[in-house]
Amino acid sequence: MKKYTILLLVIASFSMSCTEDKLSVHEFSDQQIAAKNLAGDWGAAFNIVAPDIESADAIRLLTMLFTVDENGNPDKFLSDGSLSTFGNKTGTWAWADGSTTTDVVLTEVGPISSFSISYSDNIDTITILFNAVNAAGRGSAIGSYQVSFQRL
Repeated sequence: MKKYTILLLVIASFSMSCTEDKLSVHEFSDQQIAAKNLAGDWGAAFNIVAPDIESADAIRLLTMLFTVDENGNPDKFLSDGSLSTFGNKTGTWAWADGSTTTDVVLTEVGPISSFSISYSDNIDTITILFNAVNAAGRGSAIGSYQVSFQRL
Protein backbone atom coordinates (compact mmCIF):
# COMPACT_ATOMS: atom_id res chain seq x y z
CA MET A 1 0.00 0.00 0.00
CA LYS A 2 2.86 2.37 0.84
CA LYS A 3 4.35 1.76 -2.63
CA TYR A 4 1.06 2.75 -4.28
CA THR A 5 0.82 5.91 -2.18
CA ILE A 6 4.33 6.96 -3.18
CA LEU A 7 3.60 6.14 -6.82
CA LEU A 8 0.41 8.23 -6.71
CA LEU A 9 2.31 11.13 -5.14
CA VAL A 10 4.98 10.97 -7.86
CA ILE A 11 2.34 10.87 -10.60
CA ALA A 12 0.41 13.73 -8.99
CA SER A 13 3.50 15.91 -8.63
CA PHE A 14 4.53 15.20 -12.22
CA SER A 15 1.11 16.05 -13.58
CA MET A 16 1.01 19.29 -11.55
CA SER A 17 4.40 20.31 -12.98
CA CYS A 18 3.01 19.93 -16.51
CA THR A 19 0.74 22.92 -16.29
CA GLU A 20 -1.43 24.02 -19.15
CA ASP A 21 1.00 26.86 -19.95
CA LYS A 22 3.86 24.47 -20.54
CA LEU A 23 1.78 22.16 -22.69
CA SER A 24 0.03 24.81 -24.74
CA VAL A 25 1.15 25.26 -28.32
CA HIS A 26 2.31 28.73 -29.33
CA GLU A 27 -0.43 30.35 -31.37
CA PHE A 28 0.83 32.25 -34.39
CA SER A 29 -0.95 35.23 -35.89
CA ASP A 30 -2.21 35.12 -39.46
CA GLN A 31 0.72 37.35 -40.42
CA GLN A 32 3.26 35.02 -38.81
CA ILE A 33 1.73 32.00 -40.54
CA ALA A 34 1.76 33.80 -43.89
CA ALA A 35 5.35 34.97 -43.34
CA LYS A 36 6.49 31.43 -42.53
CA ASN A 37 4.72 30.16 -45.64
CA LEU A 38 6.42 32.83 -47.76
CA ALA A 39 9.88 32.22 -46.26
CA GLY A 40 12.32 30.68 -48.71
CA ASP A 41 13.56 31.03 -52.27
CA TRP A 42 11.26 31.93 -55.17
CA GLY A 43 12.11 32.09 -58.86
CA ALA A 44 11.44 30.54 -62.28
CA ALA A 45 9.08 33.38 -63.19
CA PHE A 46 6.09 32.48 -65.34
CA ASN A 47 2.76 34.00 -66.40
CA ILE A 48 4.51 37.35 -66.75
CA VAL A 49 2.30 40.32 -67.59
CA ALA A 50 4.43 43.40 -68.21
CA PRO A 51 4.19 46.69 -70.14
CA ASP A 52 6.40 45.36 -72.96
CA ILE A 53 8.47 42.35 -74.01
CA GLU A 54 11.77 43.87 -72.85
CA SER A 55 10.35 44.39 -69.37
CA ALA A 56 9.04 40.83 -69.29
CA ASP A 57 12.45 39.50 -70.33
CA ALA A 58 14.17 41.62 -67.66
CA ILE A 59 12.07 40.08 -64.90
CA ARG A 60 12.25 36.48 -66.14
CA LEU A 61 15.48 35.74 -64.24
CA LEU A 62 14.38 37.37 -60.99
CA THR A 63 14.81 35.31 -57.82
CA MET A 64 13.73 36.39 -54.37
CA LEU A 65 14.49 35.16 -50.87
CA PHE A 66 12.22 35.99 -47.94
CA THR A 67 13.40 35.19 -44.41
CA VAL A 68 11.63 35.33 -41.07
CA ASP A 69 13.03 35.89 -37.59
CA GLU A 70 12.89 33.40 -34.71
CA ASN A 71 9.33 34.52 -33.91
CA GLY A 72 8.04 34.00 -37.44
CA ASN A 73 7.94 37.69 -38.34
CA PRO A 74 9.20 39.11 -41.68
CA ASP A 75 12.93 39.76 -41.72
CA LYS A 76 15.33 39.90 -44.69
CA PHE A 77 14.54 40.23 -48.39
CA LEU A 78 17.14 39.43 -51.03
CA SER A 79 16.74 39.59 -54.79
CA ASP A 80 18.90 38.73 -57.75
CA GLY A 81 18.58 38.67 -61.52
CA SER A 82 16.62 41.85 -62.21
CA LEU A 83 18.22 45.22 -61.57
CA SER A 84 15.12 46.99 -62.88
CA THR A 85 12.86 45.68 -60.10
CA PHE A 86 14.60 45.30 -56.75
CA GLY A 87 18.13 46.29 -57.68
CA ASN A 88 19.78 42.97 -56.72
CA LYS A 89 20.05 44.18 -53.15
CA THR A 90 19.50 42.96 -49.65
CA GLY A 91 16.91 44.70 -47.55
CA THR A 92 14.05 43.92 -45.25
CA TRP A 93 10.40 43.12 -45.83
CA ALA A 94 7.28 43.63 -43.74
CA TRP A 95 3.53 43.51 -44.01
CA ALA A 96 2.10 46.88 -45.02
CA ASP A 97 -0.02 47.12 -41.86
CA GLY A 98 -1.06 45.12 -38.82
CA SER A 99 -3.80 43.14 -40.54
CA THR A 100 -2.73 42.36 -44.10
CA THR A 101 -1.14 39.18 -45.41
CA THR A 102 -1.28 40.32 -49.03
CA ASP A 103 0.55 43.67 -49.09
CA VAL A 104 4.33 43.70 -48.69
CA VAL A 105 6.62 46.70 -48.20
CA LEU A 106 10.37 46.60 -48.77
CA THR A 107 13.15 48.76 -47.39
CA GLU A 108 16.67 49.28 -48.72
CA VAL A 109 15.80 47.87 -52.14
CA GLY A 110 14.33 49.48 -55.21
CA PRO A 111 13.09 50.90 -57.39
CA ILE A 112 10.12 48.69 -56.45
CA SER A 113 9.35 49.17 -52.74
CA SER A 114 6.00 47.43 -52.38
CA PHE A 115 3.81 44.80 -53.99
CA SER A 116 0.69 42.76 -53.47
CA ILE A 117 1.01 39.01 -53.19
CA SER A 118 -1.26 36.00 -53.53
CA TYR A 119 -0.53 32.35 -52.83
CA SER A 120 -1.54 29.08 -54.43
CA ASP A 121 -3.52 26.70 -52.22
CA ASN A 122 -0.51 24.48 -51.55
CA ILE A 123 1.85 27.48 -51.30
CA ASP A 124 4.19 26.24 -54.03
CA THR A 125 3.59 29.31 -56.20
CA ILE A 126 3.11 32.99 -55.47
CA THR A 127 1.96 35.82 -57.69
CA ILE A 128 3.09 39.39 -57.13
CA LEU A 129 1.56 42.55 -58.55
CA PHE A 130 3.38 45.87 -58.60
CA ASN A 131 3.55 49.15 -60.47
CA ALA A 132 6.83 50.48 -61.81
CA VAL A 133 6.99 54.25 -61.85
CA ASN A 134 10.44 54.48 -63.42
CA ALA A 135 12.45 51.28 -63.45
CA ALA A 136 16.17 51.94 -63.92
CA GLY A 137 15.52 55.01 -66.03
CA ARG A 138 13.72 53.08 -68.78
CA GLY A 139 10.48 54.76 -69.71
CA SER A 140 9.28 51.61 -71.45
CA ALA A 141 9.33 49.69 -68.14
CA ILE A 142 6.73 51.96 -66.55
CA GLY A 143 3.43 50.26 -65.84
CA SER A 144 1.72 47.38 -64.09
CA TYR A 145 3.29 43.96 -63.64
CA GLN A 146 1.93 40.60 -62.58
CA VAL A 147 4.39 37.74 -62.17
CA SER A 148 4.11 34.24 -60.73
CA PHE A 149 7.02 32.43 -59.12
CA GLN A 150 7.70 28.86 -58.08
CA ARG A 151 9.24 27.82 -54.80
CA LEU A 152 12.85 26.84 -55.51
